[in-house]
Amino acid sequence: MVKNKKYKTVFYIITAAVIVIVCVAAIIGLKKGVFSSKDAFTRFIDSAGVFAPLAFLIVETVTVVVLILPCAAGYPVSTAAFGPLWGFILNAASTILGSIIIFAIVRKWGKPIVESIVKKKHIDKYEKFLGKTKVFEKILVVSFLLPAFPDNALSYLAGLTKMTFKRFVLLTLIFKPWKLLLYTYGLEYFMGKFSYLWSAVNDFLPHIAA
Repeated sequence: MVKNKKYKTVFYIITAAVIVIVCVAAIIGLKKGVFSSKDAFTRFIDSAGVFAPLAFLIVETVTVVVLILPCAAGYPVSTAAFGPLWGFILNAASTILGSIIIFAIVRKWGKPIVESIVKKKHIDKYEKFLGKTKVFEKILVVSFLLPAFPDNALSYLAGLTKMTFKRFVLLTLIFKPWKLLLYTYGLEYFMGKFSYLWSAVNDFLPHIAA
């Protein structure tokens, strides 16, 4: 129990730090007109050079590991900022890296860290499959491929099975990118069809930062 509280405290601190950084960056961006149009946003990203994709990669990877938000929350940002190709590459890299880190963390610290981070409803639902590695593998693959599955939570639970690290990495590399590809290019299509939303953002969000 003490270990659980310790892990929760650490992850709460990391979560709070990430949220603060993102909020501060958003407020600064609003004041500088970064979100006034898609072109303005793209110019700002270009001006940041290599630091922009690096910062996104770090923040998104941390988001995956500490389960702050669904990963899909960051996909529109990467698509708008870097385009569909590089947006997909960054989404895939951060999600895959985060998943591998998750598995390694659980193998190092075990069940207490899973109970500290993963929602109890997910643990209760999938715990019965942990002793059936082949069955759990199939569930994990489905979660990688289909929306609405808690794939990051299942990555935590995968660390409690007898699945090897090599096997987990292989499944992640093969199956994780497909859902990300669908999200990324689906968002690109959506954003192209509804580009007027940038105007709505420009009209509404400055009032928040005022």
